[in-house]
Amino acid sequence: MKDAGINIFMLKKILSTAALLMVFLFSSIQLALSSDLNEIKIPASLNPELEYLSTLASSDNHGPVNLKLIEKVLDFVVSPKSRSSLYYTDKLFSSPSAYYEFDINTDLKNILQYTYNPDIPSFAFMPSSVRLSYWTQVNGQNQDMPKLWTYISNSECPIVVKGIKHIEITPDQFTGAYYRYDIDNVLILCKFRGKNLLISISRQKDKSDVGRKGLVLGSDDNWEYLYSGEKGLSMPGLSWVSSYMYDSIGISFLYEVDSKKPVIRYGAFKWLRAGWADINVVKNKHIHNGLARYAKDLKMILEHPLLPEASELAKLFSDLANLSSEDIRENVKNYLSALKDRYNGNGLSSGNNFPKNLNISEYLNQMTNKQMYAFLVVEQMKSMIGKNRYLDNKLLVTAQVHGSMVQGSRLESDGIGIEPPFHQFNREP
Repeated sequence: MKDAGINIFMLKKILSTAALLMVFLFSSIQLALSSDLNEIKIPASLNPELEYLSTLASSDNHGPVNLKLIEKVLDFVVSPKSRSSLYYTDKLFSSPSAYYEFDINTDLKNILQYTYNPDIPSFAFMPSSVRLSYWTQVNGQNQDMPKLWTYISNSECPIVVKGIKHIEITPDQFTGAYYRYDIDNVLILCKFRGKNLLISISRQKDKSDVGRKGLVLGSDDNWEYLYSGEKGLSMPGLSWVSSYMYDSIGISFLYEVDSKKPVIRYGAFKWLRAGWADINVVKNKHIHNGLARYAKDLKMILEHPLLPEASELAKLFSDLANLSSEDIRENVKNYLSALKDRYNGNGLSSGNNFPKNLNISEYLNQMTNKQMYAFLVVEQMKSMIGKNRYLDNKLLVTAQVHGSMVQGSRLESDGIGIEPPFHQFNREP
């Protein structure tokens, strides 16, 4: 009987693994049909330089940065490439990979003032990819990140900032799973061949927290998601699966490629392993699609004509963060009520409808103040650039009025909330 029990368990494991692999195979087919990319191996001569860069993220690496050791990689970043191809590194870091690049029509100082500003939450610029991110340690201390743009003309290069970041990502478009994890992150600001360059290198510290069930409401372009807090996948037959991000490495370059006009080449290398039962189910196309998802929002927001000055944005988000816990909760409650009205069985675009039996008060109870604040940051960003203004009349109790007077927000002190069951995320037939 014992052997029979083991055989049943193994059979269940094999069938579930096969089902999970089919989910990712199906998503790969969807991606292939939509993009039809030709996969091209990045020259192996770049591997030693990429390996060198990956070591710089380690908190144990205190050596100087040698830019001469990355010249081939930077030559690759600025070289012409086929838009119909997916570039990847073969067998490097024992992980699937992808390279993705795009240009942003601005200068590096402007990007630093927005996306690497200690007074502006960086996830405001990546709303379809990252739910929440923040530094937990900078240069070995509990302190804010320095204002890098003030060093951009400094002849003493490179400027190096090391630290640890906490990341929570948005739900996957196919499985609905979302994850949280910590990364070692190093930022290197320097000049290369007379032009400004920022290098960002990150390495996941440990296996992520278990994947949890989320929903993409409507189109992914709406930046509207729900997070159940419940372990598993939002997929029929796979709601119980315990999935993880096992390892991830990212190396990105923001390089001023044209000295005559403000244009930044953003080149990003990414390696990722994720799946279930120590089986990786990620393909190169999944990574490429994730990078494209991130790039689309970042470029659109930074180039948007309605985007306020960085100083104005910093003031607004500071006022929002200084709202009392009660006001933050009330605003998120209004936000969720508005989403429920919009997606209550209307079948809008792609994605999912709002779960009819979701109790908004219970949902709020399982969220931290940081997570509630993140909801409001994204919704405020949407309002400022004129995107999906249907929630404006139900959201935000004038942060500019209350923010400077109301203190006691617990954004820095609360932990992970309770996680009540949300059975509507078990999308079983």
